[in-house]
Amino acid sequence: MTLHPPDTTVRLELLGEELRGYRETAGLSLADVTAKTGISTSKLSRMENGRKPRKIDDVKALLVLYGVRGPQYDDLVALAHDAAEPTAWPEETPSASLRVLESKAEMLVDYQAALVPALLQTVPYAQAVLREVDMVDEHAIEERTTERIRRQAVLRKSHSPRYYAILAENALRTTVGGGDVMRGQLRYLVEAGRKKDVTIRVVPRLGHGHPGLRGSFRRMQFPNRGALVLLENRTSSLFVEDTAEVKRYDQVVVELLSVALDEAASARLITEISG
Repeated sequence: MTLHPPDTTVRLELLGEELRGYRETAGLSLADVTAKTGISTSKLSRMENGRKPRKIDDVKALLVLYGVRGPQYDDLVALAHDAAEPTAWPEETPSASLRVLESKAEMLVDYQAALVPALLQTVPYAQAVLREVDMVDEHAIEERTTERIRRQAVLRKSHSPRYYAILAENALRTTVGGGDVMRGQLRYLVEAGRKKDVTIRVVPRLGHGHPGLRGSFRRMQFPNRGALVLLENRTSSLFVEDTAEVKRYDQVVVELLSVALDEAASARLITEISG
């Protein structure tokens, strides 16, 4: 794994794709944009082709010119900042970037060893995780919960990504937020598993080791381009984008699915645990 970010990554390519799309929607040529912003056409071309922007202010200027406002502006500026920096970042940063990445993915695989995945959390459970597990300051819990629930909209889109949630049985049996909160969360999991684009598989307690014991991760696959893996800990997150390293996580996914219960058996176990 390199210590310095490469000149282009999956995230930068997605950013470039967004910038090109907004420019074309605005009916502007590269020459038009250069005339209005002073950013050279060669630099604009590099950015649209997924090369690292030298100045985040250039991205901001382009978004303003293209009429991008509100959450879309905030999310793309965050993606530009995060994609141009080293792969590790503070824990408060990723939500905006994740919204963009998840919305562009065609497939999401989420393995969680200890908790219900964020995209399937109920509001009370999410609040309890932030309070009890993440130790977030009380005044920030509501905002962070709103951000988490907002990300879940990706699973309600007309063309939502194919979502595979693989959970260790321990994540279902660890009571977070009290009995009522946990029962509500487990019942919601069963309901969510009935959606056509959502698959929930449970890795039961086994009498032997398996790759999932190394911890949680998320894999995102994008149409017509590569995949990336997101690793998170208490204070930072890390994107794995090297093709060889991503393939190692692909092997982990295959192994986890081989030892996991099928969908029907997973739903029965979740229902049994919920009481």
